[in-house]
Amino acid sequence: MDPSLVDAMMPSLTAAVTAYGANVLVRAEDAAAVETVRLGQRLLARLRRNEVVQPRIDVAVQDLASALDDEDFLGALRAQIKKALTEDADLASDLKNLLAGSHVTVQATGTRSVAVTHNNGVISTGDNATIQR
Repeated sequence: MDPSLVDAMMPSLTAAVTAYGANVLVRAEDAAAVETVRLGQRLLARLRRNEVVQPRIDVAVQDLASALDDEDFLGALRAQIKKALTEDADLASDLKNLLAGSHVTVQATGTRSVAVTHNNGVISTGDNATIQR
């Protein structure tokens, strides 16, 4: 089992759970959702196709959705994903392919950092900024 696969999946999965809560398990792809959330939905859908894995993932997602700031629930979801990947090599391969097909890499660190995949407007992080058109 490749631990980097789990690391690569977690941002998208947590974005999907954060955006939709437990409804992410049944919610259809929303056209207004950002690509990261849609990728998280696809990853969850693939995880849930395995009938042995599905109940464990569902419980972990529902727990995380009920307490998004609880690191223990995030860790529990991560642990269930690691367990699933260890048990099912085909699942791991499918998830790697899903991640490889996505080109979402957004990272912002530090005070007033901004990270976007697409922007049609103004982004200002400074004090007393004046935007003129």
